[in-house]
This record gives sequence, C-alpha cells and structure tokens, in this order.
Amino acid sequence: MNRLLVWDLPTRLFHWLLVAGCGAAFVLALGAPEHSLAFDGHMLLGLALLPLLLFRVIWGFTGTRYARFRSFLFSPTEMLAYLTAMMTRSAQRHVGHNPAASYAIFAMLALLAGIGITGLLIPGGGELYEDLHKFLSYSLLALVGGHLLGVLFHTMAHKENIVLSMLTGRKAAAEGEGISSSRPVSAVIALVLLGTWAATLVTTYDTAARHLDIPFVGKSVQLGKSEIHQGTRHDDDD
Repeated sequence: MNRLLVWDLPTRLFHWLLVAGCGAAFVLALGAPEHSLAFDGHMLLGLALLPLLLFRVIWGFTGTRYARFRSFLFSPTEMLAYLTAMMTRSAQRHVGHNPAASYAIFAMLALLAGIGITGLLIPGGGELYEDLHKFLSYSLLALVGGHLLGVLFHTMAHKENIVLSMLTGRKAAAEGEGISSSRPVSAVIALVLLGTWAATLVTTYDTAARHLDIPFVGKSVQLGKSEIHQGTRHDDDD
C-alpha cells in the first residue's frame, strides 16, 4: 500500500484548532480566578469555537470522502464488536474513522454544542446552567481521554502513526482509497471566516465593563463583574 491523501485540509484544520482552543479554554477555566479578565478569555474562546463547530457539521455533509458523516456511520453492534476485537488486538484497520472513533466524534460534537449553549446561558441564568456546563465539560475531558487511549491502541496494534497522518493528511491505503484533493480553497475560506469572527469578538469586547455584544446575533453578554458594578457594591457596603 502507498501513503495516499485521506484527510483533507479543512478537516485537519478543524481538528487542530479544536485541540488548541479547547485546551486553552480548559487551562483558563481551571487556572484563572472566576472574576478575572483571564477567565473572560475562557468565555471568548468558547464563543470563538462555536462557528468552528458549525463548520464541522456543514463539512460533514459537503466535505471529502472520509470527512463526511456517512463514511463513519456504524451501528451500535458494529461499535461493540470493534471494542471487543480491540481487547484481543484483532480489530480491523479502517482507512477513515473506525467505529469507536466515530461514536466518540458524534459525542464530542454533541457535548461541544451543549457546552457552548450552557456557557451562553450562565450569565443571569443561575447555578443550574453553570453546573450543567461543568458537567458537560468534564464529560468532554473524559471522552478526550478515552479517545487518546484509542489513538494509542491503534498506533500499537497497527504500527501506524495516526497523529502524524492528521498533520500530513496521508495514510497507508490501497489504490482508489485516497481522495483527489485536500480542498485548500475551502480551508482558506474557512480560516478567513473564523479569523474574522474571532477578531470581531475581541474588538467588540468591552474590557472595562466586561461586556460583549455578540456579533450578528443581537445578544449581549456580561462576561464578568464590571469595575462600575464592583464600585457600586463597595459603596453600598460602606
């Protein structure tokens, strides 16, 4: 088998931007004080990632062969059979996503959507949305841990560096199993749109008031307690 192009560029960009964005968001959420400007960065990152999630859903219907959802639709029976085969190191190698990875991907997309929605509802929504947001976030963290174990198993069982393949887009495949194009134009368009959205979020964010008017949505969000509100509270205490 030759090393053929399997993962298109938009899929790879989505993967690594999501890794970087979620990783940074987790670090800020766990390491920054809740009412600090750094924690506001966590919320801004969450808003920046929402269009990335929307892009992946669209790409799941319009992308190349292995990026499309229909290429990794497996029944629960197939997924359980794959997990059972993993235990005996006899799991079949898949050029695209295997059954276990496919369920992990769909679960991650659902969790990310829930995390984004509950994050938007936290300001003024009480502790319910905050608790749900934390539950979904830690569920995602656990799922990512399971996904990494799956990557390790695949690497050991099939002697294949799939992390490298998600960087280069190439995997060992038989003739006819590859894709014809990495779709660079689509990747550039997606990067420009996502970058414009992120830049607009940053420029719209009012640092002093800790307030954000979400672009194109018409919704205002109070990311934290503004200096004015804190000063008013101190005056009331006096």
